[in-house]
Amino acid sequence: MIKGNCNSLSTTAATSLLDVLMDADKFEVASCMRYCSRMLPNLPMTCESALLYLDLPSTVLMAEAVQPLTDAAKQFLAARYKDITKFP
Repeated sequence: MIKGNCNSLSTTAATSLLDVLMDADKFEVASCMRYCSRMLPNLPMTCESALLYLDLPSTVLMAEAVQPLTDAAKQFLAARYKDITKFP
């Protein structure tokens, strides 16, 4: 759920924040992109959310504000699957 007015935004879902992030990129609202990029890593990271972060449109992924988010997603997945080559 997203709640907001002219000066604030609050949400409880990563997918909602991602939607806002993509809209902010589309309309070139850098401050909103930075806000969403700072908030998303504070939410619990899952494999699904990490993959969503890395599957953002290229224009969003190239934004400097989004780099810490994509780095966190990459680190999460790398740590989660670091032993994938080892067999039981």
